[in-house]
Amino acid sequence: MSKEILTVKVNDVDFYCERRGSGPALVLVPDGVNDCEHYSKVGDMLADEFTVLTFDMRGGTRSMPKENQHVTPKMIASDVAEIIKALDMAPASIYGCSSGGQAVLAIGKYFPEVARNLIAHEAALMNDTPIPKTGFDFFDAIYGTFGPMCKGFSPRDVSFICNWDNWKAFGEDFLKRVEANNEYWAEYYLGTVDMDSYTKEELEKMPNLEFSIGAWTPYWMAYANMTTAERGGRPWTLLPCGHYPQVVCLEEFVEFVRKTCKKYL
Repeated sequence: MSKEILTVKVNDVDFYCERRGSGPALVLVPDGVNDCEHYSKVGDMLADEFTVLTFDMRGGTRSMPKENQHVTPKMIASDVAEIIKALDMAPASIYGCSSGGQAVLAIGKYFPEVARNLIAHEAALMNDTPIPKTGFDFFDAIYGTFGPMCKGFSPRDVSFICNWDNWKAFGEDFLKRVEANNEYWAEYYLGTVDMDSYTKEELEKMPNLEFSIGAWTPYWMAYANMTTAERGGRPWTLLPCGHYPQVVCLEEFVEFVRKTCKKYL
């Protein structure tokens, strides 16, 4: 499937964007790797029924802001909403993982007009873990030990969890970018992008919000998302993966996204 490469300037950042296919708009928001390459296969598979848009987040090597600052959910939600508006793609189905999941929830809170439906996969909800902020201890314990794609979730040599070979298949250029992006994320995202929590009333107002959770994900992350979903009376789906369904369980993930988004067309 061919892709259109675009540069979209919003919020003082020139965002690297990729668009594929035709049909209703579907936006894929990256997680902490801050690079959209690991959505390329997903985009190709969904482009038969959707116009699929993805992009590098601010702080990705291809979407660097002119001034660095600590990133909040509202900030990246504004980035995503403004990109959607600039490309005249609202309302869109919007999926996001981890810090991208926080972006999705913040879109539901602050910019619901750009969304047809929302899917948050394991949003980074540190204040909703069983012991608040317990995830930070987890990050600190393994920082520098595991590969950047699996940082905080599983070592890259445990292939049945992390599917490191799947990550390597995206190419050396991608892996080098993510090494740099990971440093930016640790400096400017960690500790600010993951601290927002959402009330019952806020969650109830979000347009067609659903959650997904990986069956192999650490309990504290799964708990945070399950309890948040249940607080707002929102459904959640269990997927046969960990934190990165777009890499680990590609076919199941694509089927889930396709089925979920088509419910709201």
